[in-house]
Amino acid sequence: MAIRLKSAETTATQNSRRMKTLKTVAIVGGCILLGISGLLAVTNPGQAAYDEFATQAAIAYLKVEACAKAPTAFGLQKLCQSELEANQAKIKQIIRDGTQRRNFVVFSLYTTDLSLSSDLPSYHVESVGVLGQFVLYKTQKR
Repeated sequence: MAIRLKSAETTATQNSRRMKTLKTVAIVGGCILLGISGLLAVTNPGQAAYDEFATQAAIAYLKVEACAKAPTAFGLQKLCQSELEANQAKIKQIIRDGTQRRNFVVFSLYTTDLSLSSDLPSYHVESVGVLGQFVLYKTQKR
């Protein structure tokens, strides 16, 4: 009978240790998860940062896709590039007006629809902002 009692006490002690270990792991895991979530929330980039990023990306794209294809006669390629640089504020406003932000606290999704006129192609761009950075994951020319 004494052996059975000792065995039951040992099992109870082991179970108690396991519960303490599980509790410690849960607390540490929760703290790590909370810390990561806090870091993501603090570094979730806002609309102004996206507007700047998208403006620079659009200008770089247009320099390659539009200006590089312009005739070199009369300096039209250089004129195209200088016009893009000179009109950054207007381009940023067009992007801001065509962008919808969905803020999920730890990251944001941005959807931008750009259409200047029915004569020119329009664009649909989707990106995610996280850790102070932006990643374009979908671009469609329409």
